[in-house]
Amino acid sequence: MRSKSFHFLRFYSFAGLCVALLGACGYQPVYGQSPGDRLSVQVGQVLIPEPLAAQAAATGVRSELAAAGRLANGSQLPRLLLDVLRVDELSRGIHVQAGQPRASGTSIALTVRGRLFRVESAEPSLDTGDLRRSVQMSGDSDPRADSSAYDVALRSAGERAGRAVARIVLGIPEPNDEAQ
Repeated sequence: MRSKSFHFLRFYSFAGLCVALLGACGYQPVYGQSPGDRLSVQVGQVLIPEPLAAQAAATGVRSELAAAGRLANGSQLPRLLLDVLRVDELSRGIHVQAGQPRASGTSIALTVRGRLFRVESAEPSLDTGDLRRSVQMSGDSDPRADSSAYDVALRSAGERAGRAVARIVLGIPEPNDEAQ
């Protein structure tokens, strides 16, 4: 037969575990919204001639918000407005082929900004600042292959940039610019 102190110890251990689990750690995101807020996504300014980049960035934002269960349909408030600001193409090395210098690789970088609006025609309640995400692609001597690879790289950079905006809005720490 077990003693009463053993049963009390088991009871208090179980009660302590329940309190710890129900109380959690008290963490709340610094920049994120309350857990119940669902956000609609809208593309704002697009300052580049490639609509593919804006579409990919919006897809990245929507997929990240949907994964967190925070994506709303339509254009109601609160609304996340996504601006697509700039595309940068940087050479990643040069080699000589048939006496002509050619890029041996290129970095395609897309810069976006997210602004969260809670009230119509007011200042944004959150501005992510400029976020830049890049993708590396190897050089190719065939312009058709380069064009296709460029589109794939731009789409990938757009989705990565959009996901970064969504993570900041969700309160997940994210650097504003990745290393070159």
